Order: sequence, then C-alpha cells, then structure tokens
Amino acid sequence: MSREEDSTGFTAAEKLFALLIILIGAIIIYATTNSPSLIYPIFFNIGGIALITLGIFMILAKTQ
Repeated sequence: MSREEDSTGFTAAEKLFALLIILIGAIIIYATTNSPSLIYPIFFNIGGIALITLGIFMILAKTQ
C-alpha cells in the first residue's frame, strides 16, 4: 500500500468521526431544549455547541 491510500482512509475516517461528533452535539442541544426539568441547561447547550463547532472544524481542516 502506498502512502496515498493510507491517507485516504484516514481522511474518510476523520470526516466520519466529525459527522458523528456533530450528530452527538445536535442531539444534546435537542434533548436540552425539550427537557424542562434540567437545573442548568446552559451548560449542556454550551457543550453541544462546542461539539458542533469541533465537528465543523474537523470537516473543514485539511489533512496532509
């Protein structure tokens, strides 16, 4: 296997992982907004936004 094939698989795995992180962040935000019994929902919203931001950054980052 050449190095190009190795980096292609790594890039695909990284993008898939980034999409998974975005999905988890979106689920956290959705569950937080639909659950009125949380004491401090702002912490969960900030965590969800941070995960979404991380996922978008990972998708936009260029791998070598």
